[in-house]
Amino acid sequence: MMTQVDVLRHGLPEGAGCLRGHTDFAITPTGLSQMHQAIVDISHLDQIVSSPLQRCSNFAYALSTSRSTPLAIDAQWQELDFGDWDGRPHKELWQTYQQELDLFWRDPWHNTPHQGESLPEFDLRIIQAWQRLLSDYQGKKLLLVTHAGVMRQLLRHILEMPQTAKYLQRLQLPYAARFRITIFHDENNEDWPQLHWPVSQQFVHSE
Repeated sequence: MMTQVDVLRHGLPEGAGCLRGHTDFAITPTGLSQMHQAIVDISHLDQIVSSPLQRCSNFAYALSTSRSTPLAIDAQWQELDFGDWDGRPHKELWQTYQQELDLFWRDPWHNTPHQGESLPEFDLRIIQAWQRLLSDYQGKKLLLVTHAGVMRQLLRHILEMPQTAKYLQRLQLPYAARFRITIFHDENNEDWPQLHWPVSQQFVHSE
């Protein structure tokens, strides 16, 4: 049996120059257009799953309605919570928290934003959300609408990358970036994920 998950980053939101995190900035018309264009080749979906933040969910609601596809809003797929840094301009943060920011970007596994979510907590949240997604929708074709930080953690898990900061800088995910993960479920209940990036135009058929 095969499960297919297309993972889509939101398009351009409001809040330019800010550390967005959990702050609920709205999606822009340009951002919505970017997202629609990014999935133009997807002809069939069994389920849409989305972060509740507007920059993801506004598109997900519209797509669910237009395609009559079930939608699940799941808070586990939200971006990292930056705590006191969340939603604030980068320039302001750099003036106030320069030393703490520098430590965080250099070693986020051991340095946490003020009152925010630690990277180990975030990483575990995404792993657990992914495991639940595969359990709930095994054999389905899904669209997961989420955030760049979430996508990096998911790739870290799928590709078994080490817990260092290096992968954060090496994975460029522009607005409306999309990759696909197919998961083959064998007769021993073991999962075999494979990353497709760029995404092939041909869909994998579930058996």
